[in-house]
This record gives sequence, C-alpha cells and structure tokens, in this order.
Amino acid sequence: MKPGSLFAKINRPGSLNARSLLIYRNVVQSVFVKGIGILISFLTIPLTLKYINLEDFGIWMTITFLTSWFSLIDVSFGNGLRNKLVTFFTTGDVQTARKYISTLYALSLCVALLLTILFLTIGHYIQWTSVLNIQSSEPEQVNDIITYTLISFSAQLILKPINSILFADQKAAWVGWILLLTNGVIITIVYFGASTFDKSLLIIAHIYNLVPLVVLGLVSLYFFHYLYAGIAPRFMAIDFSLSHELFSLGGKFFILQLISILVFTSGGLFISYFLGSASVGPYSIANKYFSVITVLHGIVITPYWSAFTDAYVKHDKVWIRDTMRQLNHIGLGMALLAGLMALAANSIFRLWVGPAITVPVDLSLSLMAYVVSFVFLSNYNSLINGTGQIRLLMYASLIGVVVYVGLTTILFRWLEAGPASVVIAGTVWNVSMLLVCRAEYKKIMYGL
Repeated sequence: MKPGSLFAKINRPGSLNARSLLIYRNVVQSVFVKGIGILISFLTIPLTLKYINLEDFGIWMTITFLTSWFSLIDVSFGNGLRNKLVTFFTTGDVQTARKYISTLYALSLCVALLLTILFLTIGHYIQWTSVLNIQSSEPEQVNDIITYTLISFSAQLILKPINSILFADQKAAWVGWILLLTNGVIITIVYFGASTFDKSLLIIAHIYNLVPLVVLGLVSLYFFHYLYAGIAPRFMAIDFSLSHELFSLGGKFFILQLISILVFTSGGLFISYFLGSASVGPYSIANKYFSVITVLHGIVITPYWSAFTDAYVKHDKVWIRDTMRQLNHIGLGMALLAGLMALAANSIFRLWVGPAITVPVDLSLSLMAYVVSFVFLSNYNSLINGTGQIRLLMYASLIGVVVYVGLTTILFRWLEAGPASVVIAGTVWNVSMLLVCRAEYKKIMYGL
C-alpha cells in the first residue's frame, strides 16, 4: 500500500463516514492489542517480584519513573512531523515527506548523542541513590544501572520516529502491535530466563533496556523496506533547513511533553524523594491497576488526533462537534468503570500481588478521581493537538506545573497526605488544563 492511500479515501465523497471508519477500525484492532498488552503488563509485576526482592522492586520502579521523564521527548518532535505528514499523505507529496522524515531521524540521532554524553557526565558526578533517596546495599551498582538505562533510552530515540509515521497514516493500532511485541518478548525472557539467568536487578535492566532496541530496529527495517519504501529516510534527503519548522511546532509540543512527563510520570520520583523508595511499590501497583482506564481510553482517543487534523483542515465543524459529544459520553462510561474498580481494588490487589504490598484506600480513591479527570482532559487535548493551536495550552501548562510542584510539596510536607499527594496534585492539574482546553475548543469551533 502506498503512503497516503488511506488518506485518499478521506477525500472521496462521504468523507465523514470514511474518516470515522478509519477510527473505528483502529479502535477495534487496538481493543484486542491493548487487551493483551494490559494482561502482559499485569503479569510482569508478580513475575518481576519473583525475580528480584521487594527492595530491588521498589528501586526498579523508581528507575522506571525516572526514565519516563525522558520517554516522551521523541514524541514531542515526532508530533510536529505527525501533523505535517497528514497533509503530505493527503496530497501524495512523497518527496517532501521523505525530506521531513530523513531530517527528523537525523535530528533524533543528534539528540540521542547529546543525551548520551549528558547522562554519562551526570552519572560520573551525581549519586542517583542520594538524589532519589534510594535505599540500597549496593548503591554503586544502582547508580550504574540508572545511567545504563538512561543511555539505552537515548538509543531508542533514534528508532521511534516510525511511530509518528504510523500515527499520521492512521495506523495507530500498529503502534500498539509494536508495543505488544516488545512487552511479549520481555515477559517471555523474564519467565523462561528465571531458571537460567542470575536473579538480579542488573539482569532485569538488561532485559528491559535491550529488547525495545532490537524490536524497534527490526520493525523499522520491515516498514521502510515494504510499506514505506517511498519515504524511507535517506542521507541525501536530510535538509537541516527544515529543522526550524520541525522545532517551531515540535518545540511547543516539546514543552508540553516535558510538562506532561513531570505531571503524569513523576509520582514515583516525588514519593521516593519525600518518603523513600520503599514507598514507591504500593503506588506503582495502584497506578498500574487504575491505568487500565487510561489505556482503554487511549485505545479510543489515539486515532482521533490525525482525524481531528484532517477535519480541521477541511473545516468539518459538524464532525468535530458530534465527535466531541461522543467522546464525552465515552468518558462518562469510563468514570463509571473507574468507580467499580475502586470498589473492587483491595480484593484485586490481594489476588494480584498477595500480602507483600498493601495499598491504602485513600490512594485508590485518589487515583480513581485522577484517571477520570485525565480521560476528559484527553478528549479536548486530542483536538487541540490535532489542530496545532497549542500556544495558550503551552502557557497555561507552564503556570500549572509550578502550581503542581508547589501543591505536591505542601501535601507531602505539611498536610502529610502520603503517596496520595502526587495524585491529588495531578488531579488538580488535570481539571485546570481541562478548563483551558475546553475554552480553546470553543474558540476553534467559533473560527471554523
């Protein structure tokens, strides 16, 4: 299939149905893919607990939260390309698409090299165990593992632009397949390697760091050889004069993604800093449990980004309005599901991880409120991102993140709210950004 063949369908008469049909196909595929992915992610917790002790599990969860701070950097610049590719695919401008893709890969390589140098330098002078309040009998090994994991992440940046291309070509479900393949290989190695490898934190780090590199590398070669041969990156197609354009929109996404990293993935780091790494375990278990809501909603909302871009370019106001109404109805269903999950939480935790880790009730209730607010925020945020009208959201986020950090500190230090502190502050941030996004939505609709 040639690049943009899917987008050609959108240009035919009856494009409203064609656009929605693409979304529904992605959702149906993603339900299956993400369903298996959720099962695998839940199985990794007890398997990992059997592989390493409870102390190392808390340490590994802290490391995971740390790398999450950087895991969306590739998405930020890729999002700038993503919106561009929707236009290129629609018009069939393969040559220009190749230039942008080649340039993005070159920029990703430069960023990866810079981050590698940065992490090696930081790792030489900074004791991560002290900064993150990690209690370990082998602090030097933990410091090395953190540096190693961050460098591995940097290498993944070079390979992840393929995800932005698939998103732009309305193949969101395929991105889910890549993640499922990665996690499937990881859990297989963890399960069968338990009787072969030494059970240690270092082995776990090797598995989680190297498998994504191998999978992303092989998948990228496959797609660029078969499906996207016409736009495969080439050295001669690199045009650094496009960097400003990529960074202009991508730079705004970069700021938003950094803020998102701080708010959405920093909970474990704040808990480790204020309470110690031993307190990260219960939070990570509860967070994983309620993330089922965000994953399920992600199945629905992910294909809409590029669809909103297409509708915005074509001034399809009716489709946007009707779609937003449908998404909010889905949000109400997700809220009901979150409430049922909160009622069943303690029973599920006992069946899932046993008595080794206890999750406080207030933490479960806080996470319930958090995921519900996140769902409604995602609905409007998807539209704002798809249109590229993110300036107001960027400024509001910069102000909001200061409030978030301040509120988190107050909740930890003076109100002693425990691990729920980060969740409460995150919910306040979600609601605030939801109000901003809804106001921007009305402004966009008025201008169409």
